[in-house]
Amino acid sequence: MEVPKTPTTSRSLSPEKTAAILDGALQVFLEQGYVGTTMDRIASAAGVSKPTVYNHFCDKESLFNALIEQWVKKINWMTCPEQLLERSDEPPETVLRQLANDIFNTCIDHPEKVNFIRVVFGESGRFPELGRAFVAHMDKPMLDALTQYLSACPGLNLPDPAATATIFLGAIVFRLITHEMLHSGDILPMERDRLIDGLIHLILRV
Repeated sequence: MEVPKTPTTSRSLSPEKTAAILDGALQVFLEQGYVGTTMDRIASAAGVSKPTVYNHFCDKESLFNALIEQWVKKINWMTCPEQLLERSDEPPETVLRQLANDIFNTCIDHPEKVNFIRVVFGESGRFPELGRAFVAHMDKPMLDALTQYLSACPGLNLPDPAATATIFLGAIVFRLITHEMLHSGDILPMERDRLIDGLIHLILRV
């Protein structure tokens, strides 16, 4: 059984070693799953000592949460939607279509992202906080940003922007799960452009 150590002060932490630990942790989480991952394995994959890992992260859960935060920044899951409000002068159809395609492309261009999500889904039953951390860092910022954009977008006058944002992102996530994670595109065929056109039609009524 691993006993969490008390982390040292932030002044003693090395950004280079933090990055190495996170990179090593990602490799181990993808290969072993959350339960099979240990701080010993992470230390070995990162090329550092086990005490060094504990100096940077007090336990496996905090390391996993930090990995989620890093993942968000690495593949721009948050920065893309956060820029929506800056594009209020563009046609909503253009903005929404690019947002949808960016989300799809991010998954397709980063297959390790799909595998990482599988780890979260697979372990969230036994470790609910992993699922909650994933939603807090990944889904909520995107949903909040899209809701704010739809609320502020001139001419839309949507009765419930939050519900509309949930429908928009929910449909995209559903297609990603069925096509990319569950390999069932042939069972539920739906071309990406057709789905995006349908979503835009529902929002803009065009």
